[in-house]
Amino acid sequence: MGKPRAGAIAGPIAVRLLDFAAARGHDPEQLCREHGLVLSQLRDPRSRVSYTVIDQVGLRVLELTQDPNLGLHLAFDVRDAATFDAGVLLMMSSPSLRDALSRMQDYQHYWADSVRTVLSSTPRGAVVRYLRQEPLNVIQRHSDECALLEILLGARRLTGDSQLTPLAVRFRHHAPADTREHVALFGLTPEFGAECCEIELSDASLDLRLPQANEAFRLFFQEQVERALSQLPGASGLRAEVRALAQATLSNGRCSMAETARTLGISTRTLQLRLQAEGTTLAELLDALRRELAHRYLAEALPLQQIAWLLGYADVSAFHHAFKRWTGLTPEQARERATGDDPVHGQ
Repeated sequence: MGKPRAGAIAGPIAVRLLDFAAARGHDPEQLCREHGLVLSQLRDPRSRVSYTVIDQVGLRVLELTQDPNLGLHLAFDVRDAATFDAGVLLMMSSPSLRDALSRMQDYQHYWADSVRTVLSSTPRGAVVRYLRQEPLNVIQRHSDECALLEILLGARRLTGDSQLTPLAVRFRHHAPADTREHVALFGLTPEFGAECCEIELSDASLDLRLPQANEAFRLFFQEQVERALSQLPGASGLRAEVRALAQATLSNGRCSMAETARTLGISTRTLQLRLQAEGTTLAELLDALRRELAHRYLAEALPLQQIAWLLGYADVSAFHHAFKRWTGLTPEQARERATGDDPVHGQ
């Protein structure tokens, strides 16, 4: 299998793989016993399973089912299961598909860690990209295919547009012998052997209003997700400590690596290594924190100049640039859409 993957995945997501095997006549309890897992414990949303173990389970399921497109079929099973946890409900209550995908990125640790999901603007729309560090292996091929198809199927369900088609789908692995099912499911021929694993969506698709958008529900489910994240094992570790410190010092600019390390009483090198061990960097933590706070402050109707200052930007234009990089929208557009005052989409 190559080098084991660091990090863990939410137990209920691991259950989906076991349910997939069960639907094809294989005993999920036996699969759990083979890999030291307890099925009842995995159903707890707070449980976590290491990627190394879930990769081993995936390989075993692949061996048992002999399914050449296991990842694609698993994505369909997940869609049919219609499991709406607080994270999914947060996405469903967002104003648009773009906003929903932004929430998925902001709160990706609700479902898993060590798989960096990034939403980046492109000239034609935006890509959802998986930043993977591990060498490719057979199970990661199926994992990547499942992930991108889940995004597409999820986008169709969220928007109610069953014909929504991506602009492009790219995989790092080489093309399998038969790609007809890939073409049929994605609605286009994916690019294989690409540098990144990503799906590109058009601005027209991203700006589709979600039929179940509701700001009160969005704030409620966001609180639920944040509470769940705070209760995860390790939430009180260095990542949380640095985040809390950064939130208190963003506006005065005292959140540099040197300042943070000095406040924590450790060297900058130790801080770097410990954050790396938790699967992140100071720059990533600061960027995610600024993004999350920006949405919160916009919802609270704070003036843009005050938001820029609170987030530690030199001026409003720097905040504009950062927000556009995160979401593909200006802060004014995001605020209009959140309040339903968008002159174009609010009709």
